[in-house]
Amino acid sequence: MKAKYFITLVIMLLAGFVFTSCENNRKNVADAKEDVESAKQDLRDARAEYDKEWQQFRTDSELKINVNQKGIDDFKVKLRTASSTFKNKFENEIVSLEEKNIELKERISEYNFQGKDNWEAFKREFNHDLDATEKALKDVLNQN
Repeated sequence: MKAKYFITLVIMLLAGFVFTSCENNRKNVADAKEDVESAKQDLRDARAEYDKEWQQFRTDSELKINVNQKGIDDFKVKLRTASSTFKNKFENEIVSLEEKNIELKERISEYNFQGKDNWEAFKREFNHDLDATEKALKDVLNQN
């Protein structure tokens, strides 16, 4: 009889362990689902922040490129009525600056996001090139 009670006790303990471990697994699954949802929300927030930053960067860059193009166009008008020595001196420089400006416009329109590190590198390099083009254009415009 004692063996019967002992076996019943062991079965009940095992059943208790099984049900308890199932409950822990349910909690772990629930926690994991919450973590996944939290991660998805963080990703959506980061993407929204990137989109906002990208739109601002693109707008600012396109504005600077358009200002450069207006300065180039105005200088070309001056070149038409200028003396031949003035034309010879600045014509090649202004064509080179216009090509750089067009290349910058193409780069900004063709950029695709490929991760935060690549975005930071692109932004740094693009700003450097845009600033160099602006400075060179100002130098040419101030020499006339």
